[in-house]
Amino acid sequence: MANIAFSGEKASEYEVKQSLMTLLADSWEGAFAVDFWSDDGGRIVRAVVECADPNGQLEQSFVNKLPVKYMGWRLIILKVPVGHVKVFFS
Repeated sequence: MANIAFSGEKASEYEVKQSLMTLLADSWEGAFAVDFWSDDGGRIVRAVVECADPNGQLEQSFVNKLPVKYMGWRLIILKVPVGHVKVFFS
């Protein structure tokens, strides 16, 4: 089961970013960004979302729209404080 996010073909970074930006625009009320990052498991795509909830909780319906593997890429949701996207991702 752990290999599900590491196997198979990947769409191009451009295609993944365009598709994920569209999905986030339809699903998320706050500011967001999409970027690519590397960790010990390799290259990943990150959905960066500003979360106003002080506990950092995301609605389960939103989380369910973002699978572990998105267009062949391992997807991570990065919750950041309000204002973070404008400062670090614009």
